[in-house]
Amino acid sequence: MNKKILSGIAALSVCIPLTSNAAMLSVEAGLMDWRNSASDYFGEAKNDNPYVKMIGAYGTDFGDIYAHVSLENIDDTDLFGTEINLVGQINLGDTDFNLYGQVFDKSMPVWGETNTLLGFSWDKSYDDTYVQLALAAHIVNATYKAFDSSFDEQGFNGGYAYLNISQDLNIFNQDFKFVWWQEFYFGRNEHYLALAGDMEDVGFNGQLRANWIINNNWSTAISYRYAENNLGKKGYHDAFFYSVQYKF
Repeated sequence: MNKKILSGIAALSVCIPLTSNAAMLSVEAGLMDWRNSASDYFGEAKNDNPYVKMIGAYGTDFGDIYAHVSLENIDDTDLFGTEINLVGQINLGDTDFNLYGQVFDKSMPVWGETNTLLGFSWDKSYDDTYVQLALAAHIVNATYKAFDSSFDEQGFNGGYAYLNISQDLNIFNQDFKFVWWQEFYFGRNEHYLALAGDMEDVGFNGQLRANWIINNNWSTAISYRYAENNLGKKGYHDAFFYSVQYKF
């Protein structure tokens, strides 16, 4: 199994180094500590919200796949939500280019979105550094019951670009992984922007994450999560996520 696959799956999973079969399964639990810029606007929906996440990834010489399923606001049935994400890459020969696909579904009691992204990606490993870029078309199916049962939006919704950089470091004989990823959305239609609350054509969201790898099974992390004209709000809002992860 080549090093690119191992590094890529490890970066996607944000977990400890993988075994030679490039497969992993883990469970993560944590707290989403949204800042005032979010909680003043969304209320309890984005305040101090616990979550549990199951993460899986698998890579071969043909390509790789990553998936996670999250349960959010697990302490409040009125705000309980789910998040399902499936990402796949098919290698284009011996190059560093790939066919890229992603399906991202987010649902809460009064709204839901399924986003399908289809395009191309490029990824490469440089020793302990991994870089991934993707460019794709964005297809959305959204329903927001808070407005009206017929007030929904589906179909083509502009373009999508993605950047992911991860770095493995050993500091004082302790293993760490640092990850920065960011998603950009552009060319979105006005009906969707009013529906989702993003309002502006161009928006982005991302995360800076520091993972301390305690041993072969346990790791812990702190993440800075942010968005601009994305994730349901015009302008900027952000959070700190605190989590513990167990790898099987």
